[in-house]
Amino acid sequence: MTPRNRRNVALPTKRVAAIYVPPGSIPEIFGENHGELTINLGGRNIYRMEDGVVRHRESNEFLLTDFDKSGISLFSCIVGGNGSGKTSLMRLLTGRYHLNYVVEFENGEFRPVADLEDIHRIYYTPYLHEKPLDSVGNNGKDLSKAALLKMDNHGDGGLLDEFLARHHSENFKRWLKFNHFYRNLPNAKIRLPVFRRVTLSLAHFSINIHRQDGFNDTSYQLRAVIRTNLEKIDAEEKEREHAVVSSGDRATESDNGKAYFLVRFEYELYELVMGKFASVLERAGNTYLNEGIVPENFEDAIAPLSVRDSIEWFVSNCGVYNSNQRYLFSHQSVLIRLIDYVRTLIVMDNLTNNFRKIIITEEQTLEVINLYDEFNSSFDNAWFRFDESPMFEFTPEVKVSSGEQQFLNLFSTLYFHAENVRQGIDIDLHSSDSLKHIRRNILLLLDEGDNSFHPQWKKEYVKYLRNVIPVIFKGWEVQIVITTHDPLTLSDIPRNNVIFLERGPAGTVIGSSTSKRTFGANISDMLKDTFFLEDGQIGSYAADMIRDAIIYLNGKDYSEEKTQKVAKLIKVIDEPVIKFKLAEMYSEAFGNSNLERELVDQEIARLQKKRGTL
Repeated sequence: MTPRNRRNVALPTKRVAAIYVPPGSIPEIFGENHGELTINLGGRNIYRMEDGVVRHRESNEFLLTDFDKSGISLFSCIVGGNGSGKTSLMRLLTGRYHLNYVVEFENGEFRPVADLEDIHRIYYTPYLHEKPLDSVGNNGKDLSKAALLKMDNHGDGGLLDEFLARHHSENFKRWLKFNHFYRNLPNAKIRLPVFRRVTLSLAHFSINIHRQDGFNDTSYQLRAVIRTNLEKIDAEEKEREHAVVSSGDRATESDNGKAYFLVRFEYELYELVMGKFASVLERAGNTYLNEGIVPENFEDAIAPLSVRDSIEWFVSNCGVYNSNQRYLFSHQSVLIRLIDYVRTLIVMDNLTNNFRKIIITEEQTLEVINLYDEFNSSFDNAWFRFDESPMFEFTPEVKVSSGEQQFLNLFSTLYFHAENVRQGIDIDLHSSDSLKHIRRNILLLLDEGDNSFHPQWKKEYVKYLRNVIPVIFKGWEVQIVITTHDPLTLSDIPRNNVIFLERGPAGTVIGSSTSKRTFGANISDMLKDTFFLEDGQIGSYAADMIRDAIIYLNGKDYSEEKTQKVAKLIKVIDEPVIKFKLAEMYSEAFGNSNLERELVDQEIARLQKKRGTL
């Protein structure tokens, strides 16, 4: 079964409704010798498990959607203060084996299971953790920032500047592809940046005209053709350069220099093509060390040809064989279209002060990327392995805001992965065969994916996910679990779909959702949970005092002195939502609304005064 049609296997739609944590199994989150825990994600039922067995269940009265046709089977959220273990729990869900789960099916059934290997688990975070996940198990995918950095550099540490430049280039390619996809969605609301000018740079390979003997595993027969073509590139380039230098029809010395750069770029491109072929052949190992297909007297065949035509001859006539089976590089004929298209971009107006770089438009960039990806993925077959080493690097001239970057990073990374799965392209940090387990169901784990979003985007975050994710992963059923510090995000999620992590003296505990308000709740209601103050736009000193007041008003141990201090604090606070919510809590705690009435009267007087100035 090929990767392209694995996802169409007729398997039941299911979702993870609850997670069972055995006693003492996650001390790094829940403390040493913690008891067994059942973490509910807000499915059809609320479950309680003991010894890995469902002992009790009751209907979830707050369930809004039950396997609706949107493509999202369940949407849940993990919240808690800093250090409560949100990120640790999300990372463990990607690959931990000693947990147990309850999965629910579309037909109403549920079943305890020992693993989630038939659910494709995707972990994403915009943060750069110390290292990628150690393991994702079967059918897990690590799309964390650290994992992407390593994948984009193909295991090559390199110098830091080169390392980051390559990552930014690969990241920009993902942005551009998603940009094109997103703009054509009927519900696209966010105006994403337009990359009108993009620098295209030629990458480097270890085999070139100056290093023609860097072969180890390329077939002996093909080495001769590659060397001949490299020599031809060198000779023809010098001939063209001499013609430019000796030409007297250039208006100025500057134009003469630009014409020289045009020639250099074109032949650097040809050299790059041969280097890419050598890179693919080297990755195949010594499988075809003496099994190259090269027509006899190939030197005579390509001698009268131009470099461009000799490369086309190589693609059309050469290849490898295995026993009685033959593989010709004509499968990679899209390379000629790529070469010819890039050649159309080598014009005076696109030149830079570097003969390996040109400036092109967004549309041209997208065409180069699409042609190159088609060429590169054509090697992903039974004969060769996919070679991630890029021929081109891309740098946009537009400065993108941090919020736009995070929006693009999140959705472009997921779009990139979905397209790779559809096309059977296996790019993974942990496995050389990461696609074989992917079926119909996906568990998408987004760890603070809304980080750095504009406040309005945060308000729409859940809606964006519900609208865009089903289109990105069309054909799959996706369950989403997010973490967030933002009450705006939480107000889109029913209370039983929220896991409240609360830090205790011995470790994190699972808080009860019974007294919580989330879905459609006002921010002021959610401010009763003090962890929302930790990442707010309030100074730490003020936040500490407000937090203490909330704890005091939610408690029962009152004193006259403390009550007077809290009342004074409420009067001092200038943020109206917090001020009036605390006043309301004060009235409820003491059965006396004098303070709240006083503040309301002051606000009315302030508004009347303001009205008089209008």
